[in-house]
Amino acid sequence: MKEYKIFLDDILIGNTNFEFADASMGVVYGKVNFIDIENPYLFIKNYYLKNKTNFEHDDCEEFLTSQIQRFIKVYKDNNEELIGWGAYLSGLKDDFQIDFMGIESDLILAEFPHHVKQYYGETD
Repeated sequence: MKEYKIFLDDILIGNTNFEFADASMGVVYGKVNFIDIENPYLFIKNYYLKNKTNFEHDDCEEFLTSQIQRFIKVYKDNNEELIGWGAYLSGLKDDFQIDFMGIESDLILAEFPHHVKQYYGETD
């Protein structure tokens, strides 16, 4: 499975394999594997606050979610940016998910053929 790098602007925060998808809707999502971030909840919350981002959070539960954020960038293994509407993060403490929305059908077929086959069934 391919690995995708996740950035907040120019800060590498981790990677994902986009283990899940709704291919018909152009959506992929997966677990965020953080790199060198001690407290993901606080890091993301503080980044969102610094950037005056609209998001929801609960400090008691250490839960955070938002809508698509333009500063979240996802790159393929060839360092080419994944193109779509954009991504958002949601999670609890250090267990976060990234959702990437609005991937056009030709790109989702080329980049995520396994999800397309899983959704529509084997066509070979």
